[in-house]
This record gives sequence, structure tokens and C-alpha cells, in this order.
Amino acid sequence: MAENKFRGEIIDFDFKGLGMTKLNGSPVFLNGGVIGDEVEYIVTKKKKNFAKGEILKILKKSKDRVESPCPYFKDCGGCDFLNYSDDKELKWKEADVNKNLNKLAGLDLEVEEVIDSPDKTHYRNNMQFQVSDGKIGLFAKNSKEIVPIKTCIMQKDSANQVLKIMWNYKKLKDLKRIGIRANYKGDILLILVSKRGRLEIKDVLSDLIDAGVKSIYLNYNKEDKTHYSREFEKIYGDDTIEERLLGINYKISPESFFQINGPATEKLYKKAIDYLEPKDDDKIYDLYCGVGSISLSVAKSGPEVIGIEIVESAVDDARENADKNNIPARFVHGPAEETIEKLWEEEKIAPNKIIVDPPRKGLDEKLVNFLKENPVERLVYISCNPATQARDLKSLKKVYKVEKISVVNLFPNTAHVETVALLSKLNTEHHLDIEIGEDELSEIDFSKDATYGEIKKYVLDKYGLKVSSLYIAQIKRKHGLIERENYNFSKKENQRVPNCPEEKEKAIEDALEHFGMI
Repeated sequence: MAENKFRGEIIDFDFKGLGMTKLNGSPVFLNGGVIGDEVEYIVTKKKKNFAKGEILKILKKSKDRVESPCPYFKDCGGCDFLNYSDDKELKWKEADVNKNLNKLAGLDLEVEEVIDSPDKTHYRNNMQFQVSDGKIGLFAKNSKEIVPIKTCIMQKDSANQVLKIMWNYKKLKDLKRIGIRANYKGDILLILVSKRGRLEIKDVLSDLIDAGVKSIYLNYNKEDKTHYSREFEKIYGDDTIEERLLGINYKISPESFFQINGPATEKLYKKAIDYLEPKDDDKIYDLYCGVGSISLSVAKSGPEVIGIEIVESAVDDARENADKNNIPARFVHGPAEETIEKLWEEEKIAPNKIIVDPPRKGLDEKLVNFLKENPVERLVYISCNPATQARDLKSLKKVYKVEKISVVNLFPNTAHVETVALLSKLNTEHHLDIEIGEDELSEIDFSKDATYGEIKKYVLDKYGLKVSSLYIAQIKRKHGLIERENYNFSKKENQRVPNCPEEKEKAIEDALEHFGMI
């Protein structure tokens, strides 16, 4: 039987960069389409209120469509917008952040400034490639299948030289992953993730050294939950390579978090420092500080800065970076949400300004509550996930005023974007104290994660589906987001609990991923 063909216009992107059209009022997501394209497509996966499809041909190209410079773009999942104009990409990212601010955070606020990356390709200083059946590549779009890659236009030229050499490695089949970190000088730190323990690299070592490799580590990782395990063994060269931002040098070890786009990161930090307005007599906390790149950029102008980081090796690097650059900043190892309370209450070090730069899941609930209970003069919130940032801003705005927010295009040609927001402590003299009874208090949601109402609204807006709190609870439990015991249980004995239908399950999972909860 012939497949039904449909026609439609791409009108938007989803958060993964898939083009979206409408079929009988319901969204259909199509890989490779850009806003303004008129396409012919088939539906490959259909649910009750949404579908995924495949473009058969472009009937009329969008005026904003461009030719991709990458031969792997059609299949590879590494990039989203290589076929979309740079200017329109920036406008879409700005609009997406504004939408999150308005709908998720409930803020009457729009992006103040959009700051573009100086480089659109060859900007990545860190890549992880998958290895399977003796082939090196990246995951395909929305799949765990591997697309073989000989060269990647997103990583630096020196890294591509190393990638080509590794294709000739005799024991390539014994690897499961290759990490390539390249600094501003072209020096390389290479990480080989092994399936079977120790490996010899004699056959390619000379070529790797000639290509600029300064350090090689083996990593033993039996799990696939993370890129690397904690078991690193240096098998060649220096312990670290060096990076440089805003005139400061940094040690980079295999586990160190460091922004992947150096020139754009300098623009991000300048904007964050502009929002922070550091002064000599300030006491500033930098939470989720990594190797200290923001801390040292702020501390060199005079204020007292304490950085807090959960990765111990990054803290060691941060301390050495401070010593090496002769900048008097202090670094403390521990979870941000616990360490800030200890410093504040036990050591009596109360900051007047705070910077936060959390992972994609956003701020820990305990930290959000602490920041609300102990408001500071200025809070600068850097985020790589506008949705979870908006969720946190919705809670923080009860105590802080969200003054302004800027977008930095830290990840060109992808659907990802970096934001930096300025919050200031509300003037409590102009706010009313309201007494809330226990009955009202029990109905208030203090959770860090997206509320059930926010999840329901997201699913309804995107898929046209109404989902119950029970269905959301089932899917949260499936993903380890354990609900409290007896959540919404019926008082009837032997009550049957309906299972969440598949199309609603997928929609709820999309919402949980959108809000950074899974």
C-alpha cells in the first residue's frame, strides 16, 4: 500500500531543533525543515495528537534556508541549524527565551540584548565521539545509531587532525568513546574510553604527538550513563593542558568543566560581570564555579570571591589557577546547596552578591529556598537551559526582581542557547506581609521542579492533550522522580489505577525533558 503524502509549511522549531508543521491542527515534527519551507512529507510515527515524519522533498525553499557546509548534516545529530540563516537562528533563540520568560516564569520581561558568537564553526574545544564496530562517529538525530564522522566542522582544526589519526588506530574496536579537548593554542588532551582495560597506543603515538597531543588518558567505563567514569589513568604526557580567557590562564584536566566556545564565553563573562558590578568591598559567591573561570575574572578586579564546586578535581585546578595567576580567590569543595549554608552560617561569611551557573537541570531546590530566605543585593544567574532557568526565576521572583536578561549564542548552529539574568533584592518596605493559614499553605507548591500545572500546560499547548496528575506521577516514578507515598491514592479498596496511554506518556516525557527533570 502506498504511503500517504502530505504537504505543509514549517512554522516553528521544537526545543531539539526539529521543524514543525501542522496536520489537521496537530503538530508534526520533521527533521531537516526550516521555518518557511513548504514541504511534502510522510508520517512515520503517529500518536493521537502529534506525529513525527520524514520530508520527501522541499516544494518551495524558505528564503532563510542556506546550504549546509557539512556533508554529514542530514544524518548527524550534532547540529540543528546548519541549513538555517545565522540571523534567523538568533531571532528564533531570542523569541524562545522570551516565551519561556513569559509563559513559564510569568514575567513581563523581554531579552535585553542578543550577543552573537564570533565563530560559527570550528569553535568547540571539547568533543566526545562514539566508537562502534571500529568506526568513530556521533549519534544520529534522535537516535542511538552512530553516524561515522571523519572530520567535524564544529571542532578545532587540531582536533580534526587527531580524529583522522584515530581512525587508523589498530585497536579501535576496543574503544567505546574518544574525547578530544583542544585549547586556544591547538594543544590536545586526548581521552580514550576503554571496553577491556589497558590499551597500547604505540602504533599511533608518534602521529598524535606530531598533531599536537600533549596528554593522553585512559578511562575505564563499564556504564553508558556518563561519558566518563571517575577512573582515569594518564598514559602519556602532561597532567593538563592550558586554556586562556580574559587574560587568565586555566589548567584543564580530563574532568574539568570549561565552556566549549572560548571567544563567545569571554562575551558571556563580560556581560555577567557588567550585571554583577563588582566593587572592592564586595563579598561574592560563585556557585558551580568549575575550574574558577568566572571567579577569577571577577576577583582580579578586587572583591573577595569564594567559588563552590562539587567536582573535587575541578576545585584542585581552580586553586592552582588562582595561585598561577596570582589572584586571591578561595575555592571550596562540596555541593552548592550545602556548602553555601555552611559558609554563611558556620563561618559567618555572608556575601552581598552571588553568581550561579548550574547544569541543565537548574538550581537545587534547597539552594533556591536558601537564596529566597537569604536574599542578596545582586544575583547573576547564568544558564544553559532557559526552561529550567525560567522555572527557577518564577520561584525567586517572590524575593528578587528580575531586572534584565541577555542571550549569548554560545552554541551556534544548534538549538541550545546560553542566557545571563540579573536579579536584585526586592525592597521589602514596599511589600506586604500576608498571614497564610495551614490549609492555604498545604496547597502551595514549593518544589524546584516544574509544577504539575506547568507540565499539564506544556503538554496541552504543544500536543493538544489533557493529562492528569496521576499520569504525570506515574511517568515521574518511571524515571526515578519518586513521588511521596500514597500520592492521590483512592480511599476505595482494590481501586484500579489506569495506566498512562502511550501518546500521553511520550508527551509527559517530552515535558519532563523540556524542564530539565530527566
